[in-house]
Amino acid sequence: MTIKIASRSSKLALAQVDAFVNQFSISDYEVIKIKTEGDKKSAQGETLFDKAHFVSDVQRYILNGEADIAVHSAKDTPARELDNLLRYFLPSKSCEDVLIFREEAKFNTEMKLGTSSLRRQMQAKHHLNAKNIVNLSGNVDTRLEKLYRGEYDCIILAKAGLERLSLLDELHYEEMTWSTASGQGFLSIEHLKDLSSKIDPFLAASLGIHQLIDGRLISIERKILEALNAGCNSAISIQTDIHPEKHNKPASEIKPDEPDFIHSGVIYGREKYISFSGTTIEETINDIKKQDGIKLLNEHN
Repeated sequence: MTIKIASRSSKLALAQVDAFVNQFSISDYEVIKIKTEGDKKSAQGETLFDKAHFVSDVQRYILNGEADIAVHSAKDTPARELDNLLRYFLPSKSCEDVLIFREEAKFNTEMKLGTSSLRRQMQAKHHLNAKNIVNLSGNVDTRLEKLYRGEYDCIILAKAGLERLSLLDELHYEEMTWSTASGQGFLSIEHLKDLSSKIDPFLAASLGIHQLIDGRLISIERKILEALNAGCNSAISIQTDIHPEKHNKPASEIKPDEPDFIHSGVIYGREKYISFSGTTIEETINDIKKQDGIKLLNEHN
């Protein structure tokens, strides 16, 4: 059975498809390359647009039956899932941000730092004391070209994408210790629920769905983000870990409302930030509200 895989047409998106099919030895497939609305906006230099524009055009191909599976960057997928799609998350070995320099250097606060992410802009401001933060648009190659042309002294990118493009070893970079966006480094795999009888047996045999269960943690994070009306453009970092005492319990058997997880993260306002945590969705949201975290989120609107 030939599996039709829908993907953005960028180098990174196609490298993600390669990573997906290679990891699980899928040989009989066809890639449908899509230039999304997000790609068009980014190519035009826009930075402040909904990251769902990178996803919705690809989803349309599976909704219309023109593809069987869609592969996305999980970080770009909206918190709210579509009712007729099933979504799985495939973990990466890296979820960190890296600060990349034009040449071997140490960061100083006057450097011209490029990033299009509001979260990264606020993290650079609060944690690096960066004074000269500038929007940066385009795909990975374009951003690196702008760096090497001298338009920026340093830029921030996701480590996982650079690894998938086999670029990391060529770069002068420093790994950031701050927490990142929900799903950063993960891949999102989607297909129609109505095709479960066709796709799931193939996935179970070829992909090993049990290996995707780590994505359950991302799904729970998305419930928190949805409750906060936050998304990939919001200045919030979040990560979820299984409680150390529960490590012997399969993630598939853990319910989201049980105190079996540790949610933690940071919300960044213009002049201050707060750290939050909780062992349930409700506890985490209450901790955010207690610290006026929603007000901080809305400062950027």
